[in-house]
Amino acid sequence: METQKRESWGSSIGFILAIAGSAVGLGNVWKFPYITGLNGGGAFVLVYLFCILLVGMPVMLCEIVIGRRTRKNPYGAFKALQLRRSRFADIIGGFLLAAALLLSCSGSFGFAVVAAIAAVMMLTMGFAAVGLFSLITAMLILSYYSVVGGWIVEYTVKAFTGGLHFNSVEAAGNAFGSFIHSPGRVVLWHLVFFGASALMVWGGIRNGIERWSKILMPALFLLLVALVFRSLTLPGAENGVAFFLTPDFSKLSTAGALEALGHSFYTLSLGMGITITYGSYLSRDRNIFSASLWVIVLDTGVAILAGLAIFPAVFAMGFDPAAGPSLIFNVLPATFNNFPGGMGWLWAGLFFLMLTIAALTSAAALLESGVTFLIDQFHMSRKVAVLLCFVAIGGLGCLACVSVGDWNSIPGVHQALSAIFLPENIALCGSWFDLLDKVTSNWMLPIAGMLTAIFVGWIWTARKAGRELRRGAGPEVDENLITSLSGFRGEPLYRTSRNHGLTVMTLWGLLVRFLAPVVIMFVFLQAIGVNLGF
Repeated sequence: METQKRESWGSSIGFILAIAGSAVGLGNVWKFPYITGLNGGGAFVLVYLFCILLVGMPVMLCEIVIGRRTRKNPYGAFKALQLRRSRFADIIGGFLLAAALLLSCSGSFGFAVVAAIAAVMMLTMGFAAVGLFSLITAMLILSYYSVVGGWIVEYTVKAFTGGLHFNSVEAAGNAFGSFIHSPGRVVLWHLVFFGASALMVWGGIRNGIERWSKILMPALFLLLVALVFRSLTLPGAENGVAFFLTPDFSKLSTAGALEALGHSFYTLSLGMGITITYGSYLSRDRNIFSASLWVIVLDTGVAILAGLAIFPAVFAMGFDPAAGPSLIFNVLPATFNNFPGGMGWLWAGLFFLMLTIAALTSAAALLESGVTFLIDQFHMSRKVAVLLCFVAIGGLGCLACVSVGDWNSIPGVHQALSAIFLPENIALCGSWFDLLDKVTSNWMLPIAGMLTAIFVGWIWTARKAGRELRRGAGPEVDENLITSLSGFRGEPLYRTSRNHGLTVMTLWGLLVRFLAPVVIMFVFLQAIGVNLGF
């Protein structure tokens, strides 16, 4: 299926670090620690790990195998594997048309238009629309993600130059509010951060992303370990550890379990086309199973280390943890400034430097998805594709820069969206920035992931995908798990059952075909506010 010579990763470790870099981002540093403490600490961690293994990893394997089999970008990959028109695509398109009619009758004309466009895409493109949908999602996320990356770069510079001397969370919050309402500074740092991401992608897969991932990811781990060590040695740090990791199942509600499921999906960068794109550069002899396991270990390890770096310090300094960006930009600067010994500026600088690295590797992965699409579909050179993406996505990001706090700076856009989606719907999102975050995270990512699992399990079929998964993997993936775990492997009576029953491959097929689509649908319904009745 490969039609032209394509660049590939230089080594397995390069691929693992690159894809782990795409997964390790801002969500690992602030969202995972906070929602863990809020939902029962160690109880939430156990559910999260369970969800990663049962849903996250199977879908990740789907995306990698789609990319490696086709050696194409997400849109080209789905299109190549969809050899004939699928009834599933027609059924989904029909449901979307019905939804468009219902939404238009209820007055939600904007959402009706979106549903109608999605229906037309499915009916005309089939499942190739899923690949295009993933790419659009990635570019929208990148447009506001790079804005947050710019904030972090600003705070890294401020930390090392002594500009984060805040004795209280209120003082830090006022300074942060003043900063994000300074459009010139926010746009500048957004473009600086986005430019650094573009430089990583400019050099290509081996000389760009892989080379920088091999430098940045070990640096991130070293910085994180140093921060954990300093945090745990503070007086009173044990209270933060208890808040973060002590299992409390009474705090873990059904909504919390669904949040663990949703975060396990989000944190692996699934549904964005990244894993398909990176998989398209993976050679046939690499073991996808072992690579995926390493990515999960690294991603989860960073999330847990981040919690051990943040919460012991916050509790030791007597502050209360807060959700979202306020934890990073309000609580932590005040926390570091109150560290004993007068070296708080150094630890603050190291923390924001670590955070910059995490954001940078994720942004480069998002950008590579768009660049690969332009190279494959329009035969552009890499440099032209990078420049075009920088201008288009960077410009969209500037819109998010000037509208972080509210809609007042872009009244025309606000009026247009209110006219399309109804004022009460837009009022739920305080700004263009919030709207992008809400739509991409709550709607677009789970939809793309669910349709990817359906496509691999039922359209392309798990049987054909499994053949690609076996390339580079050992015979263990077809060993009967029950026989092996029970200690009867090699027993003559059981040798004939080696490739029958529950194996790694058959388990993956069951999860992809049945479990993953259903549970992702529950996550989607929960995210958009549907009352599930439990």
